[in-house]
Amino acid sequence: MKKTLLLVAVLTATSLMSFGQTKVWNVGNDPVLFPVSSGYSTGNNPTIDGLTITPGGTNVTNMGVVEAGAKTFTSPTTSVEYSFANRFKFNGAGYSGAANTDAQPTAMMPTQRYLSFSVSGNSTIYVIGASGSTTNPSRNLFLTDGTNFIGLVNFPNTPLSEGTFTYTGPAATLYMFCNAAVNMYYISATNVIVSAVNTIDTNKKVVDVQHFDILGKKINENAKGLVIQKVTYDDGTVGTVKSYIKDK
Repeated sequence: MKKTLLLVAVLTATSLMSFGQTKVWNVGNDPVLFPVSSGYSTGNNPTIDGLTITPGGTNVTNMGVVEAGAKTFTSPTTSVEYSFANRFKFNGAGYSGAANTDAQPTAMMPTQRYLSFSVSGNSTIYVIGASGSTTNPSRNLFLTDGTNFIGLVNFPNTPLSEGTFTYTGPAATLYMFCNAAVNMYYISATNVIVSAVNTIDTNKKVVDVQHFDILGKKINENAKGLVIQKVTYDDGTVGTVKSYIKDK
């Protein structure tokens, strides 16, 4: 039987350059986009569904480690219950000379260990995380636009907690980093710009393609139904392609 590849109806042409999306990066429980890994080294800056991970700095080799760390969390503001299998580790501050006492970063443009994403305008960013230490003082997660300080979320050295950033302004790239190691579990943001979310970049060399179902289970490349392809390029960047495959 001949197979026909059809784009899922909900992935319209606007998805190729989509403005104003609400994005969820479930870094603690998404085995497709954020599988268990040893992290990234300087020069390897993957962009995963609109979220760019930048190690940067000198001898930074472990930004973005994803390791087992099962936890549950019930939001005290929304009563939403979350379950996480893993944790995503910054493994250090986003700028040189950082201290646990920093209430603002001394550099608004991070130089190492940071996340970034682009927004088309005003954005609300929600995070769930924890201090990277159970004994040291609490740590701060910062958000800037590279020039201006937007806000912070404090993570005490206790179980998971939540926080919200509010960005008000024009289209911008936002930078998320910390003053000491923080473990992240969940990030969401409104008005995120994601380019080419349903196409393979033909200007890059594909080195690996894996197939998953909508629950994140790895499946055979010949499987039918809704299939998510995770595409890895030779420069370390990662893309996803959502398709519907059926027999004809």
